[in-house]
Amino acid sequence: MRAARFFWFALFTLTLAVACTSTSERQDVPQAGVAEVETSTKAIDFQIQPQHLDVGEVIEGEQAHARLFVRNTGPFPLHIAEVQSACGCTVSALGSREVAPGGFTTLDVTIDTTAKGDSVEKKVTVVDMLGRRADAWLSLRVKAGPHDAEMDGRGIFSGKCAACHVAPAQGKVKGAEIYAAVCAMCHGVEGRGAYASKLRGQDADALRLILEHGIDRRMPAFSREKGGPLTPKQIIELTNWLSGLDE
Repeated sequence: MRAARFFWFALFTLTLAVACTSTSERQDVPQAGVAEVETSTKAIDFQIQPQHLDVGEVIEGEQAHARLFVRNTGPFPLHIAEVQSACGCTVSALGSREVAPGGFTTLDVTIDTTAKGDSVEKKVTVVDMLGRRADAWLSLRVKAGPHDAEMDGRGIFSGKCAACHVAPAQGKVKGAEIYAAVCAMCHGVEGRGAYASKLRGQDADALRLILEHGIDRRMPAFSREKGGPLTPKQIIELTNWLSGLDE
């Protein structure tokens, strides 16, 4: 009798263990499958061609034009949400927002060279409906134009350029906010340098003089009394913040 009870107890225990193991395995499999799907959807299977393009020489004040191509290298249709650029002087036009697998569409880029000089580099970014991004860089050389002397270095504060170099500064009171609004597009994140030179850790008084009086056409005076967007208080807040950053 005891032997029979022991047999049935052992059989019940073994069956329960097998059932638990099977349930655990069934739970693990779908989780792994979901992870694989999520990883695959993040893969970037489209690109801008060419990724680097030399546009050549352009006279300051004229427009530079370039044609790029967005190619869908993946197995599914590409749905483009938007095209981004560093500032308003770079305008892009897509041939189509829907690109079939293996297909491509045109991306025409126009760069306004007003108030620009020497070597210029502009980045264009294509973003799809899933938030994935592809970049391309356009480089050009801007030669001085016949009206250069008349501009007195204030070209970026007028016309279309004002949308990027004037309007964003309005109402900003903290140094970091002012910098992000009107400086970061040229001098990089937190003054680390990009298209223009590095600013972080520089002497506050020297930076203040440059912002108040400017240097040349590419670095005009940013003070309001000279035609720029910044008040005296904004200039003080900005230069104090920059000088306080570690080099």
